[in-house]
Amino acid sequence: MGIVAPATVTGQVEDALDASVQGGFDLRVYPSEARARAGIAHREVDGALIASGTQLRLLVAQAGGTGPAQALTKVFDAIAAKSGRPLTVTDVTPPLADDSEALSPFFIILGVLIPSLAAGSASALVFRRARPAWCVAAPAVVAVAIGLVAAGIADGVSGLGHYAAIAAIVALFSLAVAAPMAALGRIWPPLVSLALLVFLVFGIPASGGPANLASFGPAFLRPLHPALPLGAAADAVRGAIYFDGFGTAGPVWVLAVWAVAGVIALALVVALRRPASARPVSLARTSTPVLAETVGNGQFRAGLHAAPVPVRTVPARTVPAPAPGPGGAGGAAFPGPDPARIIPEETAPAPPLSLVVGFDNSEAARRALGWTVRLAAARPAVLRIVYADHVVVDSDLSGFAYDEMATARDQEAAGVAGAAAQIAAEAGVPYTFERRPGAPAEAILSGASAQAGTGDGTPVIVVGRSGHAARHVLGSAPVRLLHHSPYPVLAIP
Repeated sequence: MGIVAPATVTGQVEDALDASVQGGFDLRVYPSEARARAGIAHREVDGALIASGTQLRLLVAQAGGTGPAQALTKVFDAIAAKSGRPLTVTDVTPPLADDSEALSPFFIILGVLIPSLAAGSASALVFRRARPAWCVAAPAVVAVAIGLVAAGIADGVSGLGHYAAIAAIVALFSLAVAAPMAALGRIWPPLVSLALLVFLVFGIPASGGPANLASFGPAFLRPLHPALPLGAAADAVRGAIYFDGFGTAGPVWVLAVWAVAGVIALALVVALRRPASARPVSLARTSTPVLAETVGNGQFRAGLHAAPVPVRTVPARTVPAPAPGPGGAGGAAFPGPDPARIIPEETAPAPPLSLVVGFDNSEAARRALGWTVRLAAARPAVLRIVYADHVVVDSDLSGFAYDEMATARDQEAAGVAGAAAQIAAEAGVPYTFERRPGAPAEAILSGASAQAGTGDGTPVIVVGRSGHAARHVLGSAPVRLLHHSPYPVLAIP
């Protein structure tokens, strides 16, 4: 606290404060009352004592927290009673009319703490098998939305104003909590309990609560107040609303460090722990021509060759023109010199097709696989059936249900494999069935890449076109494949 008084009075006050609470007060001497008021407004001190003549005046700032203001009032009431001087208490920074006892700054932050923790944990599970950009961007997008909504509610209920500043601080706080939560959830879901321990069990007591009692807490908690996001965010909001931004720089830097560290940790975890089979192949779009296969006599048949097939020169023989008819030499069909027809001695055998089918036992997938096995039965083909083991949530927050959920996924995969075997058996076509992790398009692309690496030629991806309305929200696997696949894609309606 600050003090404006002669040196003798300052010494007496300092002795009285030490007798009251040993080491509990840090006195700063100001030359004038105006300078002491500026110190309070700039959050240099929690209050100031003005000693002039026989009167004592105590300046407090209720907006900085009712805890420090009440503590100062109680202590100096006792000192004034012993000295026989009257004490006048003046609140130089009172709360707003609709913000009773300046409680709103703390409750704004506390109100978004649980949603931010939930957003971090949920993003770790929902986007576990999504693209890395989604995994990292999801907590940031949710944090911005939380900040905008929370600032609007706070302004509407308590009339706090400062919408942009509050929204920015709340969004930064939300990201500072959600990003580390998501990183821990990606490493191992039970680790989210560590984030709960830091942000809830230690964070709430260290923050000082709505009355800003951080300076009055246990000794081991006091150093945590400026270091943990909850207390830092509450202080930053108080500074933005009541102190013209003074005292917000330090807390905002603390939040920024937590947010940046969390995002970097999340990005590293996503990059290092992402299964190789689930990583999407190159997203470069290629144009693959559909070739034509010569049948003979000038006729052509469309083929599914994804790459040019080597052409083999075939020996040919010249066949004399038919003998002249009764009408004269050469006949009327071939005027002029007798032409010759070129007939190939043999026709080059068609190369085997390399087919990769995405199959999940849906109606669209059954149509696609049925069409593919009929094609494979009609000409040589190498058939690979890929099942995308894509789950939105693969464990609960505690991790206790992981075994049960894994068993359920195994049973579902076995059912899909059985359905594929039945369809292939009806056509008598050999095939390979694979269960690959990841979203459907990514799993099918990784299966096609594996097929291309076997030397069986460039694969053709066959998928069923779904008519479900959900594809408009979640995206269509055929559309995604057509946009990003380096291999030909055939969608069966």
